[in-house]
Amino acid sequence: MTDDDELTQLRSNADNLSRCLHVLLEKIEKIEQKNGKEPQDSDSNKSSTSNTRGAKPNGNEKEKYEQVDIEEKTEIDPKSGLKKKTIVTERVLTTKTFHALTLDGPSPTMTPILRSSSGSAKPTPQYESRKTIIDAEQLSRVDVEKHGGRHLVVTRVHDETVNLKPGDVITHVDGKDVFFRADIENLTGQIELTLEPAPIHSAPPRFFRVQDVFSGELEVSPGDVIQVLSKDEEWMQVRKLADLTQVGRLPTRLPMEKVSMMCPFGRRCLVLLGAVGTGRRDIKSMLLRLAPNYFSTVVPLTSRGQRPGEVEGRDYNYLRKEDMYQKIREGGMVEWGELDDQLYGTSADSVRTEIRSGRMCVLDAAPKSVNYLYNAEFMPFVVHIVPPPLEEFRQLEAVRRTHRTEAQLQLICDESAKISDECKSKIHLTLVNRNIDVTFKRFGWL
Repeated sequence: MTDDDELTQLRSNADNLSRCLHVLLEKIEKIEQKNGKEPQDSDSNKSSTSNTRGAKPNGNEKEKYEQVDIEEKTEIDPKSGLKKKTIVTERVLTTKTFHALTLDGPSPTMTPILRSSSGSAKPTPQYESRKTIIDAEQLSRVDVEKHGGRHLVVTRVHDETVNLKPGDVITHVDGKDVFFRADIENLTGQIELTLEPAPIHSAPPRFFRVQDVFSGELEVSPGDVIQVLSKDEEWMQVRKLADLTQVGRLPTRLPMEKVSMMCPFGRRCLVLLGAVGTGRRDIKSMLLRLAPNYFSTVVPLTSRGQRPGEVEGRDYNYLRKEDMYQKIREGGMVEWGELDDQLYGTSADSVRTEIRSGRMCVLDAAPKSVNYLYNAEFMPFVVHIVPPPLEEFRQLEAVRRTHRTEAQLQLICDESAKISDECKSKIHLTLVNRNIDVTFKRFGWL
């Protein structure tokens, strides 16, 4: 064997070893993630040409988010008889090129961006609560509405002497939490209110872009975006989105155009598909709990009666069965079903309301609902949560406190395969849920 042949063979062996190392590192990381551990960097990983961890650079060292393959070819020119050596360097993006956003902190690090009239990006200001003492009788001279689950928002002030303003959330009365209109009724004497500006998504979702100049108690310029809290024939009570503390009245005749708030992720709905037992509802709850400014969901409808302890608008919205059937006939239901002779379902209008608030509406939906939502109005991103292969699923189940039977695990796998077949062309991302925390972090792409 000549030196050139030996060199070619050695380079080929080195290339194969590099590829094997790349595969081994991926397997190690998957096992560590499965066991709930953070993947560890190894010395071999740092020194190899394949860096699947995407480590941050030290000093002037360049970040290695790629696998480098080197191929060398030696050819003999038939005319001159000279050897010609060709070295081809190929950089291949590794599976770790794109990292999930870490959500280890108390809240996501994503920040919503609002734009001023000049077009420059501006982060949402942080607002502090304030306290004020008023006569309880003043509360009869304001209108309040409930938005965003628990918020009681002032939408109209009928008397300018009242020490409240549109857009205020009444959070406490004399130190007690406020949840319902009844909490601020039938009060007497001097009371202490705790107030704060309502988040954008917790007030009426009516947004407009101003097209003219107006100077009054509130000054606006062309391009300013306002949120209309209430209006009559002559005046609107509004606030500016660039600063929610800037509240006042604008004439109804002021030229403006209607606009919609868009969530910062480029999609309007996040549809979570998955068989019962795959953890999709746990993931939905985690998204809503950790990032309520970015994600919301709808309150389902039901035709059954309200049970003790249930709250209208929190647990369900209660309708007559005839009214729900009418919505179904009119095509106003995303999905519906019947249980114990009662109807349950999700209305399209409730999804539209959440979309208009500027948040991404999260739905743990049935596969059939994807066909309803898959259009330019709802712009869904569809994620399928699936279990690991049955053998691995069985091993993971063995370490749980409560064990499902072999038949139950098989049913979950079969149902997941069925969903994959039904919605194959509409699923954008499939996540294998081995560990709920690891799977949740993979939603950092949003």
